[in-house]
Amino acid sequence: MRNKVALMMTAAAILCTATSGEAAVKETTLYAFTGGNDGSFPHAGLIADGKGNLYGTTSAGGADHSGVVFELSPPKQGETTWTQTTLYTFTGGKDGGNPQAALMLDSAGNLYGTTYGGGLSGEGVVFKLVPHKHKGTWTYLRLWSFTGGNDGGVPSGALTMDNAGNLYGTTTQGGTGVVGTVFELSPGATKWNWTENVLYNFTGNNDGGEPMGNVLLGTDGNLYGTTAGYGQFNYGVVYRLTAPTSGGDWGFSVLHAFAGGSDGEVPRDGLIQDANGALYGATAGFDHSYGNVFQMNTDGSNYNVIYTVAGGQGFTGNGPWQTVSMGADGTIYGTTYADGQSSFGEVFQLKPGSGSSWTATVLYTFPGGAGGQYSYSKPLIDKVGRLYGTTYGVAGQGGFFPGTVWKIKP
Repeated sequence: MRNKVALMMTAAAILCTATSGEAAVKETTLYAFTGGNDGSFPHAGLIADGKGNLYGTTSAGGADHSGVVFELSPPKQGETTWTQTTLYTFTGGKDGGNPQAALMLDSAGNLYGTTYGGGLSGEGVVFKLVPHKHKGTWTYLRLWSFTGGNDGGVPSGALTMDNAGNLYGTTTQGGTGVVGTVFELSPGATKWNWTENVLYNFTGNNDGGEPMGNVLLGTDGNLYGTTAGYGQFNYGVVYRLTAPTSGGDWGFSVLHAFAGGSDGEVPRDGLIQDANGALYGATAGFDHSYGNVFQMNTDGSNYNVIYTVAGGQGFTGNGPWQTVSMGADGTIYGTTYADGQSSFGEVFQLKPGSGSSWTATVLYTFPGGAGGQYSYSKPLIDKVGRLYGTTYGVAGQGGFFPGTVWKIKP
């Protein structure tokens, strides 16, 4: 039986009050999507190149209504307007459709990503976009098309690349246990010839199931991630895949099983790691909580909730839907989906204090409508500490607002 929390992706206007005072910071809308060829409803956050260009995906819109890959370029000298360029429009066919994950950028300037649907079997794809700098165009390559069988299906998380150019990711469905996989894609002799290796098949038992986020390649060479459901208490787990020393299989272990409530429930994205090796992540909440941010060691010890979304009137489960980001000084930033005084989501900050204490501040509350609402995105932090992200938007509830790209300077 499928987990009751699996793949719950619909919007709801809801809940939660902040646990601390709101800081006086200004939010700037860099771009408001129209729902046309520029795309609509960005589900994931942003990445940036060395020139300050931002890249992202929308889960819908575009000429074929199946989402796009877009670029936002900073204003030219003396101007204030960012320039939006649609780099690729998904058809929903063999090339994939409805991407829900952030992109990944390699050292050569190529973009990599996943789509939730489309492909040869309708189960999603892994794709690559190659830039032609002198032509201003990009070439699309489909690296893998999932079948929904033993190779997995329906990826919703971003990709991770190792030093050898291998890609790692997760699927929410498929595999021998039908509740998702962790996979590796390795490049072959030609640009089209990639090989998939399933590193782990989730069973839906104590090992968890339906991983919705990326995998973290830890400083120790092991892979770390979360599942959105199943596990000992049916609220997901944090897992580790230990790299084999000389061939063989990766070793799987559960580092933490979420028990619900104040312990956390339903992590919908992956983990980050600080300079000392500690892991951080976030849960969205579900039956008994409004979400939290947690910290733990790579062996599963010292699990500690460092921030709890207080909640309020309305439904549970609308805290951070993606993981958090960490600045160079150890400050953590995140967003909530539908928390805050407006019930349209917030941007929050966690500053480390003495011992295990953290100080929480709400930096900004989204006002709704054209001002932005419902942020799924993990904040992007630039070199001077500015934050960038997306809001998903809404169709109905008094209007059609297909999402924004925002900037905040804490």
